[in-house]
This record gives sequence, structure tokens and C-alpha cells, in this order.
Amino acid sequence: MHDNTHTNGMLHLNNTGTSIEEQSGGIDPRKLFDKLMRNWYWFLVCMIAGVLVAWLYLRYSTASFKVTAKILVQDDKKGGNVPGQEILQQLEMFSSKSNVDNEVEILKSRSLMEKVVKDMQLHVSYFIGGHVKKSEQFEKLPFVFHWQFLKDTLNEANYVLKPLNEEKFILTRENLSKEARWNDTLHLPEGIVRIDRNRLFPLGQKEYLIQVLSVDNAVANYQKLLNVNIPNKQVSTIDLDFVTTIPEKGEKVLNKLIDSYLHASVDDKNRIVDSTIAFIDSRLGLVSEELTGVEKNIQQFKEVNEVADLGEQAKLLVSSTSDFIKQLTDQQVRYSVVESLEQYMKDEKNNKRIVPSSLIVQDPTFVALVGKYNTLQLERERQLISSTESNPFIKVIDEQLAGLRKDLQNNLSSLKQGIKVSIDELQRNSNVLTQKIRQVPGKERIFLDYSRQQTVKQELYLFLLKKREESAISKSSNIAIASIIDGAKSEALPFKPKRSMIYILGLIVGLAIPALWLYLRDLLNIRIQNKQDITTGTPVAILAEIGHSDEKALIVTGKDARSPISEQFRALRTNMQFVLSGVDQKVILLTSSMSGEGKSFVSTNLASVLAVSGKKVVLMEMDLRKPKISENLGITNATGFSTYAIGKVSYENLIKPSGIHENFWIITSGPIPPNPAELLLMEQTEKLFIELRKHFDYIIIDSAPIGLVTDAQLLGRVADATLYIVRQNFTLKQQLQLTKDLYIQKKLPKLNIVVNDVQAGGSYGYGYGYGYGYGYGITEEPKGVLSKIKRTLINK
Repeated sequence: MHDNTHTNGMLHLNNTGTSIEEQSGGIDPRKLFDKLMRNWYWFLVCMIAGVLVAWLYLRYSTASFKVTAKILVQDDKKGGNVPGQEILQQLEMFSSKSNVDNEVEILKSRSLMEKVVKDMQLHVSYFIGGHVKKSEQFEKLPFVFHWQFLKDTLNEANYVLKPLNEEKFILTRENLSKEARWNDTLHLPEGIVRIDRNRLFPLGQKEYLIQVLSVDNAVANYQKLLNVNIPNKQVSTIDLDFVTTIPEKGEKVLNKLIDSYLHASVDDKNRIVDSTIAFIDSRLGLVSEELTGVEKNIQQFKEVNEVADLGEQAKLLVSSTSDFIKQLTDQQVRYSVVESLEQYMKDEKNNKRIVPSSLIVQDPTFVALVGKYNTLQLERERQLISSTESNPFIKVIDEQLAGLRKDLQNNLSSLKQGIKVSIDELQRNSNVLTQKIRQVPGKERIFLDYSRQQTVKQELYLFLLKKREESAISKSSNIAIASIIDGAKSEALPFKPKRSMIYILGLIVGLAIPALWLYLRDLLNIRIQNKQDITTGTPVAILAEIGHSDEKALIVTGKDARSPISEQFRALRTNMQFVLSGVDQKVILLTSSMSGEGKSFVSTNLASVLAVSGKKVVLMEMDLRKPKISENLGITNATGFSTYAIGKVSYENLIKPSGIHENFWIITSGPIPPNPAELLLMEQTEKLFIELRKHFDYIIIDSAPIGLVTDAQLLGRVADATLYIVRQNFTLKQQLQLTKDLYIQKKLPKLNIVVNDVQAGGSYGYGYGYGYGYGYGITEEPKGVLSKIKRTLINK
């Protein structure tokens, strides 16, 4: 069955030699649509394959979930105060001021994540092997690895645990295999581990994969999964998100991180308070002993001198000197405290300890230095958790601490000197009054000295006791520097891969692959595929288009033939009337670029269709080098044109009946001559054509390919029209340049192109098969989707 059509009429050219289609330029949407529809099954198959690949990718890829949390940090600059801060502000002790940016860095710190990794044993991961990938497990396992010791230099170790029964298991890796009981302690190359059996979960798997990393590597890996950021600069909140393949694991890790951060901030505050309380307790002991000694002296003085009440005797004097005594007492208290702190700072045993900051609140410079000194001490202790004292960073901190310690000592010395000057000044004023009371009995004066010492010691004791109580209260009210707004919670759907995006991408790739293939096929194809390849490559008009024939017979244009291809030859016969417009124009020359383009097929069937119309036709087999027509028709080729040209055969014996139609005659090529071109130039050849014009209505010359030899050009002098055969998917595009040169230089008469072997429904045009069911006995193409699909698959 043939599914063919044809174009009745020639493609017209304008005066510049270019086709109307070429002039229009651009992409023809209809042709593009037809090309896509002709290859619809490729798009369907590739789209199904794209969706299938997307499904397989989603099926076997590891989904990643995002776990988020939000905390509020105390930041005086942004108003982020935590509950309970008012108590500390009223006590004016242990300032907990912070900055959100600093807290972000703390949350990102390695030391904080290291604590989480160690507490949760995150450096050990558990997997269950599958057919394609292994799946990580968390907590819900029938056993747990408890590492009692792990080498720091470990990179990665992978073990396979095979449970044997409820009592034993086998642990293997490269060059290592150990059989042990549950809850046993094993000595492995990476360290010492105890494998405990968790009987809440059954031993359901045959094998478990255990991946062991060093703590440092595990910390680095988990830090990459953590993201800490501030939403905007107007708030003091911090957003935390953690990427994980197991939502439950991510939630617990993030909650543990936040909990460790909050505990660390409280611990830092409590350490400062504990250091202050310890210092106050030591001073209280000394002051209490001194106060007791003074009180004993007063008691002994009264007992020895039998003095009951000297108040009334010294009332007037005390009233006059009370102001000086009070001032002197205050300065002496400050002097004692400063002296105690100075001794504390000079003691090398206290170089690594936190300096109490709540005793001297009157001097802001000293308080600021103490705060900075204590902050550095805490940072040094935090760094020593994961470093040694030889670390360059620790040495830098030590140098800073030494400088601050010197500044504190200088500040205390200066402060002490100032207080000493004040005391001396008050003492001088007091001496003036002392001179005035020398008349007072010695007993009264001695008693007054004892009372003054008692007052100083008592004020100092009460001061220290008050500060100790305030410190104890502040410790009980210490809270974390931040509060949790939203606890860690995983998103319901994985954020990667996005299922909808993967499926859309699969569809897009499924569409893009065949589209790209079609584009590259057209771009890289060097052979003629469609009409545009011809019209853009040559100004020569297309006279007719001959469809593809699956018949093995050479002749497809018999008298009763009603096939589509026979109708195409009839259309060619009709179009030839426009080419051979003159009465004496009878000779039609057929040539092509190379062998195999169908010259013999077209010439034979053209002669046949002309003979059927009642015209007397002679077909000349003038491809003297490679004749085919006589062989295909079963006609002897012992004599022919080559023997006629040299005078061995007469004109009457040269012309032979074709055996196809009574009006169809043939002149065979004869034996292959050594000099075909010279035979065509002989005078005998021209005489032959003169005779043929007298006896035949049409003379069809099947010549050699003009792209290989010059035979066709030599015959052009006797021809009235030339048909240049072009075969779809066979003729090279570059060979069309030859027709352009022949047309422009007019080397051949009335040059036209006949396109041969046009595939049904192919890429040449709109396909053949319509318009031939009316009066010709040809069945119309079946309609319907299934029929079209079946027809398309059969044709392809």
C-alpha cells in the first residue's frame, strides 16, 4: 500500500531566481507542527521515559528535610530582654548584656557542636542496606554503640554487624572479624566500644552497617548542616535551621544544641557569682576575727577601768567629730577593700581565676576592666576544652590577660593612693579635734579609739555580708541569655529533591531530547530532506515529485494503473506540456548528480505514461558507462547506440520495441565503449536525433550522471528540456550547487528538477495519500487515532 501525494504544477520563481517560499523567510509554523506530529511517538516515549527516570530518582534518592527553630536573645540595643532581667538590674550586679551577632557566632562555634556530638554519640551512624541504596537509622535500633575511647586521628571506619541470635553477633570490617556477646566491651583499632543490646526492638535485619567518624570530622560535617542567621537588624531573634535526612534526628540535634547553648550561658554567669562568693567568704572570716578582737579589747578596757558608760561624757565631743569619723570610716572601708583586692591580684595563684567585680561599684573604670578581664578568662577556659596552653590563640589571650592584670593593679594602686590621701586629710582634721579633747581623761580617749576601730570593722563586716547575700540571690535568679520561641520542628515535606520540580524536569527533558535530536538531525544532515533544502540550494524550479514505491517492478505506470505513484507520473506528463510548449520540442534529457538517484526509473515510467496517452515515445539508454534499463526490461543489449555510432547497426535495427506498450520503443546503449564522450560528439549522433524527431512524438534520453561525467552536457545540444533527478535522503545538498551553475550558465536547456522517492508522511512535505480517492478506485486513508497510530508505526 502506498501513502503518497504529489504537487500538481511547478514551483514558480521570481525574477531574481529565488523561490517564493525562500523569500518569505523564517520558520513555517505549519511545517514545524507537521514535523513534530510526524515524530509524536518519539516525544511520547521520551516523556514517559523522563517521568520514569524522575520516579526512579525520587524512589532511590535520599530526601533532605529542613528542621527549624527560633530563639529570642537579650540585646539591650534591640530591646530583646529576657524575663527576670529586672531583678539583676535592681541588684546592679553581674550584668548580662549581650549582642545578637555575638550569640550567633557562639551558636556556630565548634565547641558547642562538639558537646552535642559527644553527648549524642553523633559520630556513629547506623544504616540498613537495600537493593539500591542504604538507609540511615536513628535510635530505633536493637543495639547501640557506646564508645568509651575513640582515637582523634580516626578518619572513617565502616563495620558490618550481623546478629546471630539474642546472645551473640559478629562484627566485621576489612581484615577484621570479631564474634562477641551483647553488652561486651571490644577493643577495636579505632578505640574501645561497648555494644549494648536494646531489647525494645527485635533483630529484624540480617546486617547493619555502622559508620564511625572521628569527633572532629563529625563536628565539621554537622556544622555544615547548621545554618544560623538573624532575620533582620531590627529584632533580637535568631533563626536556626538544620538539614537532615531523618526528621526526628534533626529535631533532637537542634534541640540539644539550643539546650547546650542555654546551659552554657547560665554556667558562665554562675561561675562569676561563685568566684565572688568565695572571695567574700574568705574576707568575712578575716574581718570577723578582727571585729571580735576589737570587741574583746573594749570589754577588757571597761572591766579594768570599771567604766560602765562613757557616752554622756563624750557626747559633746562625739557630736562634734561624728562627721569626720563617718567620712574617715568610709574611706578606711574602701581602703581595706582595695588593699584586699590588690593582694588578691598580686597573688600568682589567682592569675587564672576570675576577679570579683561587685565590691567596688563606685569606680566605673575598675568595673569595666574587671568585666573585660573576666570575659577573657572565660574565653580562655572555653578554648582550653579543645586546645592546649601552647596554642597560639591561648598565648594571645594570656598576653591580653597579663596586660589587663597590670592595668587592674595600676588602677588599684592609683585608687588606693587616692583613698590614702583622703584618709590623711581626714586624719589631719581629726587631729585638730584631738588636740581640743586632750583635756578629756585618758580613759575616755582610749575608749574612743576602741570604739572607732569597732565601727570600722563592723561596717566592713556588714558590707561584706550584704554583698554575699546579694550574690547568692543573683545566682538563684540567673537565667539563660536567651529564651526559646519555637522549638525544633521538621517540615512535613522534604525541601530537596522537590517532587513536583523533578517530575516537571523529567517531562521537560523528555520533550527536549527528541526536539534536540530532530534539530541536530536536520542541522547535521548533508542529504536532501525536504523541499526547502532544494529551494534554498538552487534557483531551479521543481517540476514534479515522485513518491516512494515498494514495488519491485520497474514499470509502475501501466494502462490501468491507479496507484498514487502512477498519478504522480501523470502529473509529470501534464507539467511537461508547460515545458515543451513548441511543436518541434520533443527531446527530454534526464540526468542527476550521481548514480542511484532513479534516472532509469523515472525515464522508463515517464516514457510509459506518455505512451499510454497515445504518444509515440522512444527511450534512449544513453548511460553508456553503466546501462540499466535494458537489463531491467530483459532486452538484449548486444547492439545499440554504441554499435550504431560506429556504423555497425542501421537505424532500422537500432530501435527495439519495449514490450511494455505498443507506442513505447527503446534504443539500448549497446556494448560499453572505451570512449563514450567521443561517440556522443560524432556527426552520426546528431543525424540519429534528426531521424528520431521525424518518427516519434517524444524522445527521452536517460543519460549518465552529470556530476560524474560530461555526457549529459554533450547531449544537451540536442535536447529541448532537461529533467534533473533529485532523490530524497540520497542526493547531497552540496550537489545542488551543480544545478545552480547549470541554470545560471544555461548549459542545459529548460532545466527543471524532479524529486524522486519522496517518503510517505516523511519530512519532505505534508505527505502523500489525499485527493486520489475520487474516481480512481483508490481507497481513502483510514481516519481515527488508532488507525493513524498504526499507519504511522507501519510506515516508520
